[in-house]
Amino acid sequence: MATTLTFIGTGSCTPPAGNDTACFLLNGHVLIDCGWCAALSMLPTGQDPTGLTDVLITHCHHDHYMGLASVLFYRRMQRARLGDESELRIFGPAEDIERVVELARAYLQVDRFSAVQTTPEVIPVTPGDNLRIGKLDVQTAPTRHPVQGLAYRFLDTDTGVAIGVSGDTAYLPELAEFFHGADLLVMEGSTGLKEPTPDSTAGHSSVRQSARIARDAGAALLALVHVGSGSRDELLPAARKVFPATSMPEPGETLTWE
Repeated sequence: MATTLTFIGTGSCTPPAGNDTACFLLNGHVLIDCGWCAALSMLPTGQDPTGLTDVLITHCHHDHYMGLASVLFYRRMQRARLGDESELRIFGPAEDIERVVELARAYLQVDRFSAVQTTPEVIPVTPGDNLRIGKLDVQTAPTRHPVQGLAYRFLDTDTGVAIGVSGDTAYLPELAEFFHGADLLVMEGSTGLKEPTPDSTAGHSSVRQSARIARDAGAALLALVHVGSGSRDELLPAARKVFPATSMPEPGETLTWE
């Protein structure tokens, strides 16, 4: 038995060629956020979108859910390979997720084209809710962003591995307690070296702020993603001064815990 996390995309809201915005695949079947085009972005990493069972959205800003329609479309077009007609389960912030899923279905014109008819099970999540997804125990916490957001903490009950995903959020010291003792934290660094002021309404963190959360949480590893300003050569050393076990993963990288 093993726990795996594959970085499908690691880029900013407008990612460069060869990357997607931040989205991740846990244990080969749980997709966290959908990037711009998550289904096609999975293929170069060796992952099959038809193997998905669950999608979890951290928040409903465009670059985190735009790929949902592509996931639904790909699965319907490849339905013969699915072996059954099981629908995805889609979890996300209670304020927005039902609207976003319905808009994805409308974009596919499911009422007009029977080949793409899909009715995923939608599970609205309020920060603080606890979930069970297969062998994963999932806790949620609020983030600080212009729309309702969810931080997720996943515990693989087979391996005991804990993984935290912050989504987009302003610096929120309370997340250190929520992520306490995690084997891996996946956090954003959208503002690069610039430290947002406490009254900023943008809802993003610097690389140093995310490193502080990892340090204060006693995490084993920190993966910085969704970094939009500054170069790797300047950002990574700055984060490592705060938390040495920091990386900036490339799309396709997979971490495995036996």
